[in-house]
Amino acid sequence: MLNKRILSLAVFLMAGMASAQTPDKLVQEIRAAAEDACVTLTYSIEANVDDVRIEDRGVVTAQDDLWCLKGETIEIYTSEDGTWVLYPESKEAIVEPKWTYDDLESFYRTIISANDNAVRINVASKDLSEKRPVSFFIPQTGTDWVVTDLR
Repeated sequence: MLNKRILSLAVFLMAGMASAQTPDKLVQEIRAAAEDACVTLTYSIEANVDDVRIEDRGVVTAQDDLWCLKGETIEIYTSEDGTWVLYPESKEAIVEPKWTYDDLESFYRTIISANDNAVRINVASKDLSEKRPVSFFIPQTGTDWVVTDLR
């Protein structure tokens, strides 16, 4: 399950700049765009990773070293104090140490180096806007949520 979460997040970085060919270029381009603006992209993905088929659609918003991904079954928020992985349908959340762009780059390299792994990404839209308040990158959970903190 952790690999699916990280893959979803890594894929948003790959989707953001389809012209880039290497993980470091992808991460550099996203970092550069997110330094001065808020980047929002709408994506769809189909991936075969090892023996797992992953399909998802969603929206990713990134600025500075913060981002959130809102997919069909999962939401991921990287805030100042950690990375929150939410499963809204079951009202469960896992909080991990904060993921960095370097973590995503390393994971991306691992995924593409494995045999028979294929990722197809369609970026429906990409927009730049003014930066959002930091509170945008903090998820909202209620008292009825089960939160597991692994930090």
